Amino acid sequence: MFAIGEALALLSAFLWGNSGVLLKSLPNNKRISFIFLESIISGIIILILISALNQWKEFAEFTYITVFFAILAASINLAGSVFYIYTIKHVKVGMGFVIINSLFPLFSIIGSIFFLGDKLSLPIYLGAVFILIGISIIAIKRDSSFSFLEEGSVMKVAIIFCTLTPLSWAIGALIMDRLLDDHAVLPLVFVRAINTFIICIILSLLIKKVSFKIQRNEKRLIFASFLTTGAMLGWFTSLSLSEAALTVILGSSAPIFALFGGWLFLKEKINKAGFIGIVSCLIGVIIVIL
Repeated sequence: MFAIGEALALLSAFLWGNSGVLLKSLPNNKRISFIFLESIISGIIILILISALNQWKEFAEFTYITVFFAILAASINLAGSVFYIYTIKHVKVGMGFVIINSLFPLFSIIGSIFFLGDKLSLPIYLGAVFILIGISIIAIKRDSSFSFLEEGSVMKVAIIFCTLTPLSWAIGALIMDRLLDDHAVLPLVFVRAINTFIICIILSLLIKKVSFKIQRNEKRLIFASFLTTGAMLGWFTSLSLSEAALTVILGSSAPIFALFGGWLFLKEKINKAGFIGIVSCLIGVIIVIL
């Protein structure tokens, strides 16, 4: 079971990192459609899986409290996805992944301290220092050959989105992790897909500037949605089969795939200072988790 869980965590990281590269290659006005399309694709795939595995009876075990927290987790996760779209608008996708995936486990553990009563230990302080040092090294522009920011972006805005994204996802993951103790993965993820779909429809009706129009020729957008759906299913299944800490550690390899994809396809550069920042963040993540 643990071998499968570990493999799924790595697969999730690979799919997630490459979906970010695909999204980054799309025009800014097309990226928001990704959230809506991903909810449709994931909803259809999960619907098929629930039917094939005969898990409809799992919904009978849902209480009103379960539904409430499942919707709450899905809504917070949706907010994180919106922040993520704006994050990759303002920063290089590879470096953005480094910061998001470094802060995510840190926020997750801090959240478990505040909400679940866990104790704050010295390794968490030490890991946080390494992560913050790494982010500082990455974020500071030293020469024209390397910049954490995209052209025309403002540092304060970029840092805000880089922080809000993992913070939202960490809160949503904490709630979902508690629900997974008593419920199967697919029904909970199906609630997430339906919730996202409904919110997107409501927003498009209430706010005319918000458009989720999808054209048939948007192959990269569709492919990115499939990759994200696979990453999501792999992540939550890994959480249910393996230890959460191990899943987070293996899932934190996503920046490696994003950095490589950004270098290969988007021509994003990494200098020595950026590499040092990445290593510092990685050390911080390992210290926090272990």
